[in-house]
Amino acid sequence: MDRRLIAAGCCLLFPACTAGDAPAAAVKEFHVIEGGFTRGQGPDGNTYIYDAPDGLVVIDTGRHPGHSALILEYAKSQGRPITTIINTHWHLDHTTGNRDILAAFPEAKVLATDAIEGALAGFLARGAAESEAMLAGSADLSPADRAELQRGIAAVRDPEALLPDIVVADSARLRVDGREIEIFVAERAVTAADIWIWDPATKTAIIGDLLTMPAPFFDTACAEGWRAALDAVEEKPFERVAAGHGPVMSRADYFVWRKAFDGLLDCARNNDGAACADGWLEGAAAFIAEKDQGLARAMAVYYVDEIIRSPAKTAEFCGPGKAPD
Repeated sequence: MDRRLIAAGCCLLFPACTAGDAPAAAVKEFHVIEGGFTRGQGPDGNTYIYDAPDGLVVIDTGRHPGHSALILEYAKSQGRPITTIINTHWHLDHTTGNRDILAAFPEAKVLATDAIEGALAGFLARGAAESEAMLAGSADLSPADRAELQRGIAAVRDPEALLPDIVVADSARLRVDGREIEIFVAERAVTAADIWIWDPATKTAIIGDLLTMPAPFFDTACAEGWRAALDAVEEKPFERVAAGHGPVMSRADYFVWRKAFDGLLDCARNNDGAACADGWLEGAAAFIAEKDQGLARAMAVYYVDEIIRSPAKTAEFCGPGKAPD
């Protein structure tokens, strides 16, 4: 496949896109398809959908077939094709649905960073091998668990739908619904390279897994790179932030979450996960449902002990020579 590269500041896909264009008088909101997170099951990330001149722009596609079906149902309800998929990062809960969308709209283009290539050679390859071993060695897997493992394996072993047609390497602009949105790349944050989006007309930052609930997802994250990415987002005069997992937050709520996030990282410098989980649950209490308290605690403990405080993981995800403070 011919994979084009987006250079700094260029305009994507659509003609007549200039920095000085004013937004339309009546600004149309993006459509939200909420993801979900059930303990013991892989999550689906949130999906955000924009109208664009030639069709729909879908930001992240989820993991499960039911999530993909909701995206396709929305396209059908609008009577418009999906022309563009933007993957904020390569985690399978944001990209597995690419296969379903491209099967229905094969002309759609995938925009993403090239971090997926390293993931396919490393993290995702290891995960697929572990899933294959589970399928071979666990006769008591439920049909739903078996189907989820098989779907993830298929996405990794036949990764064409995960690979970008257009590689986003730096900032760029995209025309949607009579206005422009801006695309930025954060290096070594949630993954080696993540996309976040600024929509100035609605004063919304769509930031993927730079904002997640019921806890920050550190599976492949560099803690200090994540902090730096959030600092960059905060340079925009946003009034709300659209999360990768969890509700869209107001500016005030975001900064409550950010304080809890920084507190978790600061705690991890000198304390184990059990101690830091208490602070996270207290600081982010406004955003954690009662039913998710146990899950949030377990995630915080695991990520502090196994990722944030691990010199090996820090070196892997932040780069050589890095170590926890």
